[in-house]
Amino acid sequence: MLSPETSLARGAPVWPLFAKELREVISGRALWTLLLLVCPLVGYSFFQAISLYGEASAAAANSPVLATGLSPLDGILVPTFGSFYVAVTLLFPFVAIRVLGEEKQSGALRLLVQLPYRTVTVVGVKLAAVFVAWLLCAIPVLSSVLIWRMMGGHLSPAEIATLLLGHLLYGLQIGAVALFAASTTESSATAAIVTLAFTIGSWVLDFTIAGRPGWLEWFAHLSLTQVIRTFEQGLLSASLIAGVVIAICGFAALAAVWLPPGIAVQQKLMRSTVCVGATAVALLLVTQIKASIDVTEDRRNSFALADTNQLASLSGPLAITVHLAPEDPRYVDLQRNVLAKLERVMPRVSIRLATVRQSFASAAGEEAYGEIEYRYGGRSDTSSSTSPREILPLIYALAGVPPPAPIPSAEFPGYPLTIDGAFALLWFLAILPILVILAWWRSRRLPSNNQMFLKEVVVNSSTKTLLIIAVSVIAVLLPAFAAPIKVDLTNEMAGAEPKGLVPVVGVWRIENDSGKKLLAVDGRQWKEGQSSAGIADKARALYGERYAEFLDRVQAYAYYPYVVAKDVEDFKNGEITVRFEGLSGRIDQGAGILFNLKPNGDYLTIRANCLENNLVLWKFEKGRRSSVEWVRNTPTATRQWHDLKVRIVGNKVEGYLDGKLYLQHTLPQPVSGKIGLWSKADSYMHFDDFTVVASE
Repeated sequence: MLSPETSLARGAPVWPLFAKELREVISGRALWTLLLLVCPLVGYSFFQAISLYGEASAAAANSPVLATGLSPLDGILVPTFGSFYVAVTLLFPFVAIRVLGEEKQSGALRLLVQLPYRTVTVVGVKLAAVFVAWLLCAIPVLSSVLIWRMMGGHLSPAEIATLLLGHLLYGLQIGAVALFAASTTESSATAAIVTLAFTIGSWVLDFTIAGRPGWLEWFAHLSLTQVIRTFEQGLLSASLIAGVVIAICGFAALAAVWLPPGIAVQQKLMRSTVCVGATAVALLLVTQIKASIDVTEDRRNSFALADTNQLASLSGPLAITVHLAPEDPRYVDLQRNVLAKLERVMPRVSIRLATVRQSFASAAGEEAYGEIEYRYGGRSDTSSSTSPREILPLIYALAGVPPPAPIPSAEFPGYPLTIDGAFALLWFLAILPILVILAWWRSRRLPSNNQMFLKEVVVNSSTKTLLIIAVSVIAVLLPAFAAPIKVDLTNEMAGAEPKGLVPVVGVWRIENDSGKKLLAVDGRQWKEGQSSAGIADKARALYGERYAEFLDRVQAYAYYPYVVAKDVEDFKNGEITVRFEGLSGRIDQGAGILFNLKPNGDYLTIRANCLENNLVLWKFEKGRRSSVEWVRNTPTATRQWHDLKVRIVGNKVEGYLDGKLYLQHTLPQPVSGKIGLWSKADSYMHFDDFTVVASE
């Protein structure tokens, strides 16, 4: 029997209970088996994504238009996380069920409920243990993100954070369902079947009735897999996040209702009805929340900024009647390109699918089929277009407002990158599985006493079970953790010299280009032998008492304009990247990255040239310039933006242009010195996104 005092206990420490749950999760075979299976699954998906992305990048090398379609979110992150999603859907329930299922089978649950904890607290602690299990299972996919960054791939913090949040919520939702299933069944096997009925049933909903109108559309939204898709699209929806959290709490509450033995089934059913009703009401309320954020860099989920502002100011109701079948590709395009964006930005939008027939073939015979009717403020108009370029002017006309003037904004450049993914396979198929096996072996030796476990694992976790994985991942992927240093030009004054860079030779200033501030070197004002203004004071600021030696050498290099980064004292290893655009120059249109700058003025530079289409590693030493490595046939069109990157490891130097590795050279000595940007003679160039990622 349950002790009457147990339910009234207050203030019992939660840590011992959490330590017990964590020990049971970590010491079980299910977690480590899943982790071993996830390694090759994620690794192969990541390798395939890199290969396909590289092929697309190679095709886009000579086409800026193709390059703008290359987003790491779509090309790398979503496919890689997709394999992790499959593992979580099919295998993670077995890990989550272990938290509760074995206690029910062994009879330990009857002792657990006698402890001075509320049932809600017990379920909450078990859900926290499921969260830790998910984090451990996510090690392979998280390491893929770090490897991609280490390889020079681009990452948007907002995009990756949104994607991680979506998968975390999905994993916790699976865990909550598993706890509910384990609390209502007598064996772990039955609980697994019930949980898989939820997860695989979600796939059935997606394949059969997703996209259908009416109550079928509402029923399709119950699919658990719908949670992931919005986050994969780069949308941070407040209603979706709140809805998933409520669903997790609802399943956890149901688990708390069914967990205690000795309570009549009728009483549990009544409490479950209350929980389901409260959850349904809460879900209904959060559906009224319309706030969402488009976190994608290319703003794929939003109209142009000017249109967004104008549509948001229209306070009247917009009613849209669509005469298209749900299966019609035109309806899919309309939903993606127009309707979904209108619902996000306009305060009052109602959309009705007027086609009654479900079949595309049967519906196409209707007289009005293919038309979309728009009604605003008593006016109406129809269109058959699915393009916002035609639909938005129609809406503005109905509202009686003029189309807005375009607001200049930076276009999404795309991030092409051609790399070899062999290291990724080595990590996922060999190194990481070995580390997992070692950690598994260590977990089998964990102390059985909860107090000892709390002391040795929870309090001092850095020295126990996860030590091998944590230290190894950090050691192997340390370059990925290096915080990038980016020269921010947003607060600079147009027409003035940059504050974060020290001009040494030539005319360097900030310029406005379509509303964006860029760094320019203006060789049109170049004169042979001319140093930058105030060079003596700048040299003293850079090298103190040794500035005189530096000045002597600068005069010999006055043919070559360059600036020096203030915030980088001694660059030895890492990556330096910059975007550049050649505007004009009769003698040259050169853009380079300067590094290994010594106090005596000697330095190295890798430069591209829009007139010569080559990539050269130059050495400037003792007043003389000489070429170290020369690569021809590197397409560098003028008046187009290009990416230049230098990767340095000790004395090894690699030069990349537009994501492609062209130049490799081994220097006689390791690199060590200041860095900057470089140009030549009468070059008039624009620079942007000057970024440094240093690693030791």
